[in-house]
Amino acid sequence: MKSRNEKEKSTSSSSSSMSNKHSESKYLPPEVWTLIFLSLPAKTLLRFRCVCKSWCSIIDNPRFVNMHFKLCKINNGNDNKLLLAFESLGYLQNEGCLLTTRDAETLEETDHIFRKSESYKYHIRGSCNGLLLVRQRSVYCNHKELRLWNPCIRKSLVIPTCPLCPHPLPLLDPGQYLFGFAPDIQDYKVVRLTSDYSLDKKSEKIYVAVYTLSNQQWTVRNDPINVTYANSYNRIRLFFSLTTAVYFQGAAYWVVQNAKERSGFLTYLASFDFDKENITFLELPFSLDKARNSKLFPFLLGESLAVFTISKVSSSIWVLDQDNKKRPWTLWFSGKSSLLGYLSFKVYDGSIKKIFFCEKDGGYFVYGKKAYNLASCEPQELDKSMSSFSALETYSESLVLSKTYDARDLMVFL
Repeated sequence: MKSRNEKEKSTSSSSSSMSNKHSESKYLPPEVWTLIFLSLPAKTLLRFRCVCKSWCSIIDNPRFVNMHFKLCKINNGNDNKLLLAFESLGYLQNEGCLLTTRDAETLEETDHIFRKSESYKYHIRGSCNGLLLVRQRSVYCNHKELRLWNPCIRKSLVIPTCPLCPHPLPLLDPGQYLFGFAPDIQDYKVVRLTSDYSLDKKSEKIYVAVYTLSNQQWTVRNDPINVTYANSYNRIRLFFSLTTAVYFQGAAYWVVQNAKERSGFLTYLASFDFDKENITFLELPFSLDKARNSKLFPFLLGESLAVFTISKVSSSIWVLDQDNKKRPWTLWFSGKSSLLGYLSFKVYDGSIKKIFFCEKDGGYFVYGKKAYNLASCEPQELDKSMSSFSALETYSESLVLSKTYDARDLMVFL
């Protein structure tokens, strides 16, 4: 016979085990929570990280972050429907900057991010998967910072100073940056490029330093990339249009041109592979005269990489097919142009801007502060509320930087 105390202990233990089983049955397995979280916006998930450790571990998992970004793109039809607009304020652009998201077709404002004070100025150095590479500079001193910024969740991260020694003549070659995603290692990279710029040589050494987001460190490559020329006057202007670089399938693409020489004028599409960390050159399908007298821009045409070329009399769009080695270029559009249209693609603020294409109304490009219509061959002034763009970048939802302990809102620093 069990004593009364033993019976009470047995009863309490059995009821406790039943209670634990009942409480455990109320919780869903991590696989189900993952499916639920994938359908939620990034801003909501940022708040859910604070609920419990198990939710935080699911949301911070790199695989989940990548899956969430891809699903957001699929739900948006894989189109760049939103643009992040940087608008300079004031007649002399000295009253700060307004940051908004805008519809890619109508350019109408969809969301207000914040207004930056006039104490700082910054430039966009790269864009990839919803992240921006931002150069910040104080107007009161020469202090500069390079940051990765996620405008969706309002988080930024300071990138340490690059250890790659600058060129002895920084005005000739101040060094340039590329930003992109390496698919093989599932990591983001910031790449700094600089060259020896030796005028008396037939080759040029491109020095490379790579910052990886996962370990937040710079690595300087010991082996520079050698670029060989036919002669010392045939130097490729490698960094001239690097501000137009477009990220596409693991690489950054931009147009480079040679100096004018007797044998002709060659134009290439340069690319930097973020996994292999090398530079390759692909010759463009333009005649020598057309390339010399045209302005060229890479851009995204749906899910393809394309190059837009415009001269004073004609314009064309060529689409790249990377799987076709013999004939990689396909002519997608060919039409007339105009002198005003050609001149509208001018340099703003000392740099060449990216272009964005919209197929609405026969197709038009947004460049700087104007829009160029392919059908009418004429530039159009943007509405006054949209005419002060200093930069346009694609906007996407992303959770990158959400778990970084020292990542903060960019507007805290600007």
